[in-house]
Amino acid sequence: MPRSHSRALDRWNQSRRGSLDSLESVHSTVTGGRRGRQYATEQLNLALFVSLAAEFQGYCRDLHDDAAFAFTDRIGSESDRWTDVVRSALVRGRKLDQGNAHPSSLGSDFQILGLDLWRRVHVAYPNRGKKWNESLTALNIARNAIAHRNDAQLAAVKAAQPLNLASFRRWRRSLDGAATGFDNVVGAYLTETIGASWRT
Repeated sequence: MPRSHSRALDRWNQSRRGSLDSLESVHSTVTGGRRGRQYATEQLNLALFVSLAAEFQGYCRDLHDDAAFAFTDRIGSESDRWTDVVRSALVRGRKLDQGNAHPSSLGSDFQILGLDLWRRVHVAYPNRGKKWNESLTALNIARNAIAHRNDAQLAAVKAAQPLNLASFRRWRRSLDGAATGFDNVVGAYLTETIGASWRT
């Protein structure tokens, strides 16, 4: 019986969500739920955003893998040499393996599979699609400022959006919705294109 969603979404909802939950738990333990500008609190806040960006990038890469496997499964068995060749071609040079899960990177990578991801997302989710795009863009700007220790960029990010626990939770909720939305869009495209969605 075909799966109703990807393995990537299972992983997002289980192990990736668990990792983010653990970080929130550590944050709560260290800060005691107190507000303030304690150094430890600020460093933990920054770590939350980097981790959220990393986990969502991992989810998107997993989703692309699942879609590539769905295509190549239509060619032949997993031991078939042609299957390996085609699968390798579908993921070679993938931007998700080299940089952030920026909206433009996602669009480029899924275009390799013939899918105009963002157009279909905006058609399927006309209100939420724009918000997901904006959240992902803002998160990656924040992530880059933190990871590269770009103080000027980080100051600009903080001026536009405080990098605190409340902001993290808001972006996380948005990306939770995006994960399910992307899964639905990619699954529908696979069904339409190859007559099947996710591997059993």
